[in-house]
Amino acid sequence: MGIWNMDIMLQTSFVKPPPTMQGTAHLYVANCGPDVGLAFSDIKKAFEIFGSVENVQLAGASGSRVYVSYHNVDDAVAARNAWNLKPCDALQGRVMVIQHAVPQTQSSVEEQVVFTSSADVGVPGLTLYTDFVTLSEEQELLREVDERSWQTLAKRRVQHYGYEFLYKTRNVDLSQKLGELPASLEPLLNKISLVPEIASAEEPTLPFDQLTVNEYPRGVGLSPHIDTHSAFEGSILSLSLGGPCIMEFRKYIKRGNSLVDGDAHTSTSISQQNDESNENAEAIVVRNDDSVPTGSVYIIRKALFLPPRSLLILSGEARYAWHHYIPHHKIDNVNGQVLDRGTRRVSFTFRKVRPGACNCPFIEHCDSQVSDAGELALQNEEIKESTKTLEELRSNDEIPKTPSEKQSMSAEMGNEPKHFNTTIPEIEKRYVHKVYNAIAPHFSDTRFAKWPKVAMFLESMEPGSVVADAGCGNGKYLGFNKKCFFVGCDISPPLIGICAQHGHEALVADALHLPYRTGFFDAGISIAVLHHLSNEERRLRAMEELLRVVRRKGRVLFTVWAVEQEDKKLLTKWTPLTCKYTEEWVDDTGAAFKRNLSMNSLKSIQEVESQVPTAIPSEDLKDSSTEGVRLSSMEKAAAAQQYILNEDLSTHDGKMKGEQQEYFVPWHLPYHRAEIAGASAAAIADGLARKDDVKRALVYNRYYHCFVEGELESVQDSLTTSMISQIGA
Repeated sequence: MGIWNMDIMLQTSFVKPPPTMQGTAHLYVANCGPDVGLAFSDIKKAFEIFGSVENVQLAGASGSRVYVSYHNVDDAVAARNAWNLKPCDALQGRVMVIQHAVPQTQSSVEEQVVFTSSADVGVPGLTLYTDFVTLSEEQELLREVDERSWQTLAKRRVQHYGYEFLYKTRNVDLSQKLGELPASLEPLLNKISLVPEIASAEEPTLPFDQLTVNEYPRGVGLSPHIDTHSAFEGSILSLSLGGPCIMEFRKYIKRGNSLVDGDAHTSTSISQQNDESNENAEAIVVRNDDSVPTGSVYIIRKALFLPPRSLLILSGEARYAWHHYIPHHKIDNVNGQVLDRGTRRVSFTFRKVRPGACNCPFIEHCDSQVSDAGELALQNEEIKESTKTLEELRSNDEIPKTPSEKQSMSAEMGNEPKHFNTTIPEIEKRYVHKVYNAIAPHFSDTRFAKWPKVAMFLESMEPGSVVADAGCGNGKYLGFNKKCFFVGCDISPPLIGICAQHGHEALVADALHLPYRTGFFDAGISIAVLHHLSNEERRLRAMEELLRVVRRKGRVLFTVWAVEQEDKKLLTKWTPLTCKYTEEWVDDTGAAFKRNLSMNSLKSIQEVESQVPTAIPSEDLKDSSTEGVRLSSMEKAAAAQQYILNEDLSTHDGKMKGEQQEYFVPWHLPYHRAEIAGASAAAIADGLARKDDVKRALVYNRYYHCFVEGELESVQDSLTTSMISQIGA
């Protein structure tokens, strides 16, 4: 191991560069450093092949990642192009992950121009009317909503009128009308009807029949999204009351030979778009190197200041092709002027419910028109690109090696222990894998809110940390902490395709067979994954795998659905797995077996913005650092980095005996979704899905094992014993 002295080295904090920055003089280099046998002097000497190196220092707490700083940007670019994901003969043949970085003292976010006029923003269909209501009208509207009851979400309060907006599906239920909009709003609605953009709109907007009132406390914003096409038709209007805010509009455009405009009729070359965007837009190249497949994303960002009492109108392209987003800030910088958002901002969002499918010209964003076959074809191409490097490394035996690593190469690359049965149970193939492949686009459209406990965990990461997301789904947590590097994997190709479309580093892989080297990551997360595994051995294996790829004293977070929840409303919608499903339930060998489970009540959990699935009581939801594990020896402390789950219910003082834990949880795919014409149609014939004409949806069943309180603690020793036995072997 190389000798190094932190005290005599120049230490600088680094972050990822802004996406517009093509290259920097500083490199973040993973799989390189004292802990893998490379002294700083050797690293400096090797990288000086490309130019003068100013400094080499550790990246974070790990000794296997460094920052290399050049005097010249071109030298750093040359080094990255030559050695990123390629074996380096000058450094013992190691394969390094190399990215550009910038000192934290530099601004990691370029100053953004904020427009005060919608005409200057230049987004077609975007209109802002300032002072649309008077101060007295504003006060009266706020008084009226404060006299009504609020529904509390995770970070804000809401009221729904006409129809409830369902955050789980980002849609409305046409069969559940709440009534008409409040009569007190009639003067305001009459005033809105006279607005030229509404009165002369080509697409019907009036009469409004759905209203959502949102109260945003100081510092709370809104995640980037496009209102579901099939849910509402015509323009969407938002009246801002109380405090001000900045709303950002984003257009995500695939990388290729041309940038296709939202109206699908015109195109502009990449270089031309970049030249013309200096006033009204910021064209951001998320990735701009040869290792990124076609299909990476450009983002055009435009910001508009929304003062109190202003009316924002989204129609046409602004409504259907641009994400809108409110940053989570307590103050906003509007072109050099600092403005406080005040104690709260209240928005009145008026919409007209759409009775059928959408046929807008913005097909790439339309949930009614995106074809299942077309999307899957594109996703599969991106998946092949994203996995190519890994497969080449494995086939060419180019994984970095030290003498000790050569002896354990087979284990490090995820080869199975002899005792582990690799057969995937049929119940998982059918009621997990097939279902999520079929519902992937719709599932992704409903998964955007970040669970607070997960967000807190990721925000606590050291800058420069490399984080593995095992079972990443649509990638909503990938890139959450901009100062860290994320790698995701999921067993569903369509979901990984969605990750690729958003520019994330993700590949298709089974969480039980992770294709990463041992100890490579600083942290790992497994969010809502373990409850889809149908027996204890597989759940234990998944946890062992994630722990294997995270370095010692690293941090790991697992969350699952729990039995102990307050809301019982969904219980009647869940199907307990009793003898009725014996013929469909098989073990790892393929043999059927019976499970005579009781019908004890289940307190269900709802995956909505306001709730977080937890496998552990909140006070026990912690990371896997050894400080949080009380064991009798240093070996146990190093091995047992996280609590694990166990299905041996009879060992927990009888508390778990007879508890109903195995369920089919339904997923409703609306008839108007484009997937209905694709893979879902075949699912009906196969029996994988059934029609529900009342709710006008296809219903898929998803397998869940819900965890009871105490399950984690009761099996803590199981993982410890398992890991120590492997170490001994």
